[in-house]
Amino acid sequence: MNRTLLSALSVIVIAFIPLRAQPPTSTPAPSITGTWQGTINYGLRSNRIVVILKNGPDGSLHGGLKYIDDDFGLAFTSITFTAPDLALIQDMTGMAFHGQLSADGRSIAGAFTQGKQSYPLTLSLATPDTLWKSQRPAAMAADADPAFEVAAIKPALPNEIHPSFNRSGPEFHATGTSAAELIKIVYQVRGRQLIDMPPWLEDTKFDITAKSNIPGSASEDQMRIMIKKLLAERFHLVCHTGTQDFPALVMTLDPKGPTPTPSDPDFNAHNAMFYQETGGDIVLHLSGADMPFFLKTLMDRYRDKQIVDQTGLTGAFDIMLRISGGASKTETGSGGTNDEIGVAYLAAAEHAGFKFTSKKVPVPVVIIDHIDPPTPN
Repeated sequence: MNRTLLSALSVIVIAFIPLRAQPPTSTPAPSITGTWQGTINYGLRSNRIVVILKNGPDGSLHGGLKYIDDDFGLAFTSITFTAPDLALIQDMTGMAFHGQLSADGRSIAGAFTQGKQSYPLTLSLATPDTLWKSQRPAAMAADADPAFEVAAIKPALPNEIHPSFNRSGPEFHATGTSAAELIKIVYQVRGRQLIDMPPWLEDTKFDITAKSNIPGSASEDQMRIMIKKLLAERFHLVCHTGTQDFPALVMTLDPKGPTPTPSDPDFNAHNAMFYQETGGDIVLHLSGADMPFFLKTLMDRYRDKQIVDQTGLTGAFDIMLRISGGASKTETGSGGTNDEIGVAYLAAAEHAGFKFTSKKVPVPVVIIDHIDPPTPN
């Protein structure tokens, strides 16, 4: 075989040597999990929000948002991510966010919508060093025993018919309130549960401005402690508790009805409510509602009888009540009667999985032994 032919065969053999397979290259899928933060500008005001997205045990996304300066949060109803598109939905508030993850995975630009309003919003990936801190006052120590070191009590203005309350940090403000309202706050009772009270207890209204002797934001229990001390020191309240039989509605769970949904403790606001108007109905969403708050919500509308909780439920739940027809107009001030709205709320609660039975049961009461008009400032 001549040299030319040998060289040609060598080329052919080399050409057919199989190449070693190379592993395929791929770009890792972008991740949307993490803590994101951004500011919603409404024009005259703005809100700083933090969005937390995590993978659940089954790999699905879950999370929620927090308004960090308002100590308020909500879990998302649904989260959808198909890179680079993200959709966050919160049904209770009619809120949504739609955005796109940036190529470097460090920001999400899109729009925040609530109802018919839309606002641009860009979320940035936060780190432990860059994560925003709340500007709210720090909470009062859990073991603190506070009192109002300063309290000004004066007659309410004639137009202050309904009581209103506001507390911010160590301060407490009440307008158009009565001593009876303060006692109801302390002992968490209704007016029918106050026994042997003089007429002025409900009829005389006051404006109160008070400040705690301990820094920090008081819890609800700590605020009740301070109001109780104020009643003793300035109104000379002496009272004791007991029980008395009342015609009542006993609330239990309907074994054939839906089960209340436990709230997400990481996000859901505690004892919050949101209204939506849908097709002439009002839909009331309760977020993080414990049973005392749920009972108060019902009894603020249904006033004929005491409602007594025998559900056995503890903790917080998300509950939806749909108030339909003409009764819902009372809630918006455009018609109906208090009786109609009360019955409509009970019907809505029954649809939500609760059952009511009329019984005569012992109910806690507060017996007023002695009380005076407030001492001068």
